[in-house]
Amino acid sequence: MVYAIAIATIAMTILFNIYAPLAWIAVVSLPIIFLFAYIFFRKMQSAFQKSDEAEGAMSADLQENLAGTRVVKAFNREEYELKKFDKKNGEFRDLTFRLIQLLGFYWGFSDFVCLLQILAVVIFGIFFARSGEITVGNFFVFISYEGMILWPIRNVGRILSDMGKMSVSISRLNEILDTPIEDMVSGTTPDVKGDIVFDHVYFKYDDGDKDVLKDVSFSVKQGQTLAILGPTGSGKPSLMHLLTRLYDYNAGSITLNNHELKEIQRHHLRKNVGIVLQEPFLFSKTIFENIRMANPKAKEPEVLRAAQIASVHDVIKEFELGYKTLVGEKGVTLSGGQKQRIAIARTIINNCPILIFDDSLSAVDTQTDASIRSALREVSRGVTTFLITHRIASAQNADKIVVLQDGEVTQIGTHETLSKEEGLYQRIVEIQNAMIEGGDDE
Repeated sequence: MVYAIAIATIAMTILFNIYAPLAWIAVVSLPIIFLFAYIFFRKMQSAFQKSDEAEGAMSADLQENLAGTRVVKAFNREEYELKKFDKKNGEFRDLTFRLIQLLGFYWGFSDFVCLLQILAVVIFGIFFARSGEITVGNFFVFISYEGMILWPIRNVGRILSDMGKMSVSISRLNEILDTPIEDMVSGTTPDVKGDIVFDHVYFKYDDGDKDVLKDVSFSVKQGQTLAILGPTGSGKPSLMHLLTRLYDYNAGSITLNNHELKEIQRHHLRKNVGIVLQEPFLFSKTIFENIRMANPKAKEPEVLRAAQIASVHDVIKEFELGYKTLVGEKGVTLSGGQKQRIAIARTIINNCPILIFDDSLSAVDTQTDASIRSALREVSRGVTTFLITHRIASAQNADKIVVLQDGEVTQIGTHETLSKEEGLYQRIVEIQNAMIEGGDDE
C-alpha cells in the first residue's frame, strides 16, 4: 500500500507541475476508486468471515465422521452423513462463490473506471495539444504517468480485501489466544500426604445457572479408600475435578493436610494427585511410551511393574511387538478394557500419594476389577484412593462410601452400615444382587 500510494503521489506531483488542468482530469476518478475500494473492503470482511466459518463447519463434520466411522457404519448412517456433508460443502461452495463474485465485480468495475479515466486524459490531452497549451511530448508523459496513478490505486482495493481477510483470521485466532492462561506456578507447595476434608463445598460451572455440588461435606484420612456412588448427573466427576483444580469451588473449603486447596500450586497439586478418567486418552505412540508418559524418567522395570499392577502385562506380552506395539490415534487398536488398564498403569507409575479412579474400571470384567484393586491395595499402602464407581463389588471394600444425589451427599458410611440403611445404596445393592442371582439361575 505504501508503494502504491508513493508511486501515485510522485506521478501526480510531476503531472501537476507540467499542466494542472489536465492533471485534475487525470485524477478526477481517484475519489470514486477509493470509495469503491472501502465499500469493497467492508463487504469482503463479511463475506470472507462467512466463508471461513462455513469451511470450519465442513472440516469439523469431516473430522467427526472420520473419527466415528465405526459408529457411522454400525448404525448404517453413511447415506445420512453424506447428505449432511454435502449440505455443508454446498454452503461453503456458495459462500466462497459469493466471495469470488465480489472480487470479479471489483476488478470489472475498477477496470471500467480506470479505462474511462485514461480515455478522458487521451481526449482532453489531444484537445490541449492541438490548442498549443501542452506539447506533444508532455501529452505522452501524461499518458505514461496516468497508468502509474490509476493501476497502483486500483490495486489498493485488492490490498484492502487481503487486509479484510487478515483481520477476520486474526480475530478468530484471538478468540483462542485471548483466553486466559491457567496459572500453574502461583501458590504454595506443601508436603502432600492424603488427609482431605470437604467442608460445605458449593460448585457450579461458569456457563451454568445452578449448583452442580451443594453443601458437600466429608473427610478421608491418609491411606483410606473412599468410594463415591450416585446416579448419572449427580456430580461425581465434578467433585474429583475440584481435587485437581481443573475447576475451583465457589463456596466452602477443601483442605489437603490442613492446606486450603485454592492456595496450593496447580503444578505441584497435579504432580501429587493421579487421576484415571472414565474415557482414557492414549496417544499414537507405543504402549511403553504411553505408560511412561506420566514419569518420563521411569525405567523399564518400573513400567513393567505398573503394567502388572494394572493387570495388563500378560495382555501386552501377547502382542507381536509387546510393549513396542503402536496403539494408534486415541488407542484405536486396543479394546476399551485394555485402554483403561494402560491408563491405570500410566497413572500409578508416578507414585502419587492420592489416586482417583473415575469409573475407570467400567470396561473390565469383574474378575479383572478385583485383581486390579487387590494389587493396588498391596502396593499402595498409605495412598489415599478415590473410587467413582457404579459397582457395589468395587465399592464394598472401601473404608468409606459417599452417596451423591443431585449434587448433595445423602449417605456416608461403610458397605455394612449402608446396606442396612434405607436409601439409594441399599436399592443399588438389591438390584445388583438380583442381577447376579438371575445370571446364576440361567
